Amino acid sequence: MNATLSTPTSTPALSTPTTPRGEQRAAAFNDGGAAPGDRADGGAGPMADSGTPLLDLKGIRTGYGRIEALHGLDVAIHPGETVALVGANGAGKSTLLKVISGLQPLTAGTVTFDGEDLNRRKAADRVHRGIIQVPEGRQVFAGLSVQDNLMLGAFSRRRDKDVADNLEAMYQRFPILKEKRRLHAGNLSGGQQQMLAMGRALMAKPRLLLLDEPSMGLAPLIIEEIFGIITELKREGITIFVVEQNASEALAIADRGYVLETGDIVATGSGETLLNDDSVKAAYLGG
Repeated sequence: MNATLSTPTSTPALSTPTTPRGEQRAAAFNDGGAAPGDRADGGAGPMADSGTPLLDLKGIRTGYGRIEALHGLDVAIHPGETVALVGANGAGKSTLLKVISGLQPLTAGTVTFDGEDLNRRKAADRVHRGIIQVPEGRQVFAGLSVQDNLMLGAFSRRRDKDVADNLEAMYQRFPILKEKRRLHAGNLSGGQQQMLAMGRALMAKPRLLLLDEPSMGLAPLIIEEIFGIITELKREGITIFVVEQNASEALAIADRGYVLETGDIVATGSGETLLNDDSVKAAYLGG
């Protein structure tokens, strides 16, 4: 899937942070580069949507030792949306997913899912509530068979009567996995391992699917196939939050997107708006 950057007759303005330092970062971004060391106290909110978010992040701050990695982010994802978070390597994208999954502690802010404050909930509790992550680098269990990897995805619902039916559904979605179901996962290609990691996550019946750099290390034709699968999941109504360096692919399928720059959200808008924004093109699309 190749994103086309057609220029609309009138491009809607991007939403940007409203705090003084947020405005400074956004202005620097729109001028072609963010000033290092400047930080926003708050991120941009979602596009206008009167519904209640499924996931609502407010004032998210976290770091590693004395280094703060995220500087007060606000992010909202509504049921059925596909939302993209794009930014360069080291911007803090994967750190934010770890916060959502309960793998990275907060220093400030709140994580609310379906109206429930998750700040004190462990990672396993969040999985049981339907927050399922496909990790960066796929992280399949190389020594286990393809089928065993898929079944691990259903561990939290192993007593459900429909697990066998779900497994067959995964094989229909990913025919290559059925063909190779008895092979060790370590023998699969990178693209096949990505399909396996996605299938494993889907076996858990996610209410919110987190995708961390799904195109990493894959050939262009395989990236197109992976994003085609994500588009199918979107059509099925699965709520998806995808973080990607490949901004063109991610924004092309996104209802909304956020641009993350060294721990600050510097712009947000519809996927189409961000794809056609000159500053986003210059920074991430080679335009």
